Amino acid sequence: MQVEQEPTLRDYLNILLDRWWLIAIATTAALIAALVFSLVTPPVYRGTATVVVDRAGSSFGLVSDITGISQQTFVDTLAEIVKSRSVAESALDRLGIPPNGREEELKRLQRGLLVQRIRGADVIRIQAEGTTPQSAAATTNAVADAFITWHVDARRAQAAAGREFMEEQLGTIGRELHGAEDALAQYKAQGGQVSLSEQTTLVVGKLAEFEAQRRAAAAERQAINASLGQAQYALGQQTPTVASSSLVSEDPAAAPFRQQLALLEAELAALREQFTDKNAQVIAAKAKIEAAKARLQQLAAQRVASQTVTLNPLHQDLVAQVIRLEVEQQALRAREDALAGVVRRYARDVQQLPAKEVTLARLTRDVKVAEQTYLLLSAKLQEARIAEASIVGDLRVVDWAVPPEVPVKPQTALNTLLGALVGLMLGIGAIYTLESLDTTFKTPEEAGELLGLPVLATIPLLRNVSDKGNVGNGKVPLAIGEQRRQPFAEAFRHLRTSLLYLSPDRPLRIIQVTSAGPEEGKSTIAANLAIALSHMDKKVWLVECDLRRPHLALSFQPQTEFGLSELLVDGLSLEQVVHKTAVDNLWFVPSGRTPPNPAELLGSRKMRAFLSGGLDGAEFVVLDAPPLLPVTDAAVLAPAVDGVLLVVDLQKTHQDAARRVKKQLEAVGGRVLGIVVNGVSATRHGHGYYYSHYYDSGKEKAKA
Repeated sequence: MQVEQEPTLRDYLNILLDRWWLIAIATTAALIAALVFSLVTPPVYRGTATVVVDRAGSSFGLVSDITGISQQTFVDTLAEIVKSRSVAESALDRLGIPPNGREEELKRLQRGLLVQRIRGADVIRIQAEGTTPQSAAATTNAVADAFITWHVDARRAQAAAGREFMEEQLGTIGRELHGAEDALAQYKAQGGQVSLSEQTTLVVGKLAEFEAQRRAAAAERQAINASLGQAQYALGQQTPTVASSSLVSEDPAAAPFRQQLALLEAELAALREQFTDKNAQVIAAKAKIEAAKARLQQLAAQRVASQTVTLNPLHQDLVAQVIRLEVEQQALRAREDALAGVVRRYARDVQQLPAKEVTLARLTRDVKVAEQTYLLLSAKLQEARIAEASIVGDLRVVDWAVPPEVPVKPQTALNTLLGALVGLMLGIGAIYTLESLDTTFKTPEEAGELLGLPVLATIPLLRNVSDKGNVGNGKVPLAIGEQRRQPFAEAFRHLRTSLLYLSPDRPLRIIQVTSAGPEEGKSTIAANLAIALSHMDKKVWLVECDLRRPHLALSFQPQTEFGLSELLVDGLSLEQVVHKTAVDNLWFVPSGRTPPNPAELLGSRKMRAFLSGGLDGAEFVVLDAPPLLPVTDAAVLAPAVDGVLLVVDLQKTHQDAARRVKKQLEAVGGRVLGIVVNGVSATRHGHGYYYSHYYDSGKEKAKA
C-alpha cells in the first residue's frame, strides 16, 4: 500500500510560481481600486476636545465606597455616556440642525464619534468628524458642551424637584398667612378689645412655634419625596433594578434604628421646649440623630451591596442618593411625629381657657403658625436654591476643539497598501482554489502513483525548447540538429533507455503511443521517440495511425500523399507508402487520405498482417495512434502491438480520464508499458536544470 506523500513548502511555492500572473492581476486591480476610491472620496476632518473629571467633586456616595467602585470605572462610564443618543440630540440642537432629517444626522454623528479614556488619567478625549475643518471643530465642541450640560442637569434634577415643591408650598402658606391675619383683625374688630394673659400668650407662642416646625418638617419631607421620585425613576432605568421602596422603610433589619431615630427626635423636641438650639444638650441630641441616620444609611448600603452584582457606577451613585433621601425622609417623619405630640399637648392647654380667650388664642396661633412656617419655608427655599445653584458638576473642558489642518480620511497611502495586501491575498486564495478544483495531475510522481504505472520519461514544456522554428503551422517539434543537445531531446533519450531496459528478455519491437484526449502531445512523443531510436543505428519505422487528424506529415514532408489508408484500402505496396526521412535510419508511413471507417481499417486483418510481417526488416516500429477516449482506434490496435505508451499532459489530462484509458487498454488485452509525462515545467520540477547546466558547461569547454 502506497503512502500518500504530504505536499511540501516547495510544492506550494511551485503552485504560486505557475500562476504568478493571477496574483499580479489581483494585486494590481485591488491597488488601483483602492487608489481611485481614496482620490474620489470626500475628505473627512476630525476635531478633538479634552474633558477632565474632577476627583474632588465626584458624586460617589456611601454605596460606592462600600462596594469598591473606583474613580476609573466611573470615568469609563462617563465616556460611554458621551456616545448616548440624548447627548447627540443635544449637540444637534446646539448646531442648529432642524428636526426634519435629523435622524440621518444623528446616525452620522454617532457613527463618526470617537470617545477615548486616557489611560492612567481622569481625562476623556472626544473626537467628532466633519466635512470641513470648521464643521469638525464645531461638532466636537457641541458634543463636549452637551455632555457637560447633561451631567450637570442630571445632578440638578433632584434638587430642582425639591425646590419646585418648596416654592409651591411657600405660596400656599403665604395665602394662608394672609387669611389668618384677616380673620384675627376681623375678630378683634367685632369682639372688642380682648387681651390674653401672659401665661396664655406664652402657651400660644410655644404652640405656634412647634406647629410651624411640624408643618415645615412636613413640607420638607414632601420636598424630599419629590427628589426621591426623581432618583427612583433614574434608578429604574438602570440594570439590575433595585426596589428602592424596600431599601430603608420596609427593611425589617432597620426597624430598631428607625425606632431609635424616633426616640431621639422626641428627645430633641422635648429639649427645645426648654432650651434654644445653641444649648449644649440640644446640640448633643442633634449629633445623636445624625449618628443614627449614618448607621441607618450604612445598614441599607451593606444590604444593597450584598444583593447587587452590577459594577455600574451610575447605578451605585443613584442607589446612594436613594438611601440618603429615604433616611432623611424617615428622620423628617420621626421629627414630624415628635413635634405633633408637643403640639397636641399645648393645644389641650389652650382648650382649657375661657371661650373668648380660646377663640382669640386660636386665631393668634394661626397667624403665628403661618408666619413662622412661612419664615422657615423661606429659609429652606433659599437653602434649596443655593444647593441647586452650587451644583456645577464634576467635568471641565481642558481644551476646546480647534479646526484640524489635515483630514483623517481618506488615508491614501494606507488604503493603497491595504488594497494591495487584499489583492495579494485574493490572488493567492484564487490560485489555491483553482488548484483544488483542478483535477489534472500536478506532478509526474502523482501520475505514476494514481495510475499504478512507471513514469518512463518526463518531457519538458515547449517553451523550454530553445529553437521553436519548426513548431509553427501545425508542425510537430523534432529533436534534430542543434536541438539534440537540449533537455527536450535528452528527455527522449531517457525514454529510449527506459524502454530498452523495460523488457530485456523480450525486446519491444512495435510500440504504440496514445493519450486520453487530443492535444496532449502524443504525436510529438511518437515522432521524437522514433528519432531517438534511430540514433542507435537501428532501422525505425514511424507509422501515422491517426487517420482522422494527422499531424506528422507536416513535419516530415513525404514525397507523396500515399500512406497507410492506401496500403490497407487500395493495396499499394510498401515502397509506395514508406518514405525515407532526413533523419538517418528513420522511415515514415503517413496516414494518407482520411477514410470513412478508420476504426475498421486499423482493426482489419490487413493491418495485423502489416504489423506482423510486412515491415521490411524494421527493428523498431512506433505507432502514432489516435486518443483513446474520443474514438476506439487505439483500442483496436492495442492487442496487436508489443506495448502501449500512455501520454499524460500535466496541464490537460484529467485523472479520471487517465484511469479510464488504462482500464480500456487492459480490457482489450493491451500491455501498458508505462506513462510518459508531457508538459513538465523545468523550473517547477527541476527536470531541466541539470540538463541545461551540463550542456552549457560542455559548450564552454568546447569553445575553450
